[in-house]
Amino acid sequence: MFDTSKFPDSTSFYMFHLALLLMIAAEVFIVFYTHSKDRGGEKINKRDKGTKWMLMINFYVCIYLSFFMVGHNGWDYILNTKLPVVVIYPGVGLMLAGIMIRLWAVLTLKRSFTLSVQTSKEQHLITTGIYGKVRNPAYTGSICSLIGTALGLRGVIALAIVIIFSIVSYTARIFVEEEALRKHFGKEFTEYEKRTYRLIPYIW
Repeated sequence: MFDTSKFPDSTSFYMFHLALLLMIAAEVFIVFYTHSKDRGGEKINKRDKGTKWMLMINFYVCIYLSFFMVGHNGWDYILNTKLPVVVIYPGVGLMLAGIMIRLWAVLTLKRSFTLSVQTSKEQHLITTGIYGKVRNPAYTGSICSLIGTALGLRGVIALAIVIIFSIVSYTARIFVEEEALRKHFGKEFTEYEKRTYRLIPYIW
């Protein structure tokens, strides 16, 4: 993980690993933040369908593969096919942007944010702040960070795998989550869908 040979200089090495540590620290904070909130015994309807664990596995598998795919053993020709050195810096930038977007999304929802898909009678639909443009910004942030990690390590194969894995897992999660919210909020949510994007502004 801390192999300096993967980086052209010490500056890019330390920048990347600082961003990686911040990314992991943000995820740890989110886990503790969601578990520390007292819901006062309110009735919770869980509709997660296993997507919580799917996203968690995807997150850490993508990080692992980003490192593994630039290893020096095994399929050297394939694994060591790298992007230009210059992509390290936008990669780190994307990691940091992803962290900020995800934390902004979590802190905007406050008590309503959970790691698993669930609804409650007391729950309100948040449509302000970052949620005024994108319905799932926390996932946008995660995807940015994962793609940034792969870019920072410059692995071509790793980048392709991270993009594919993230598209599959986060799309599945979004469909499950939005189905639950549609059932819970009804017309209020369908109207909200009409004026916002799922994941990426002006694209989808």
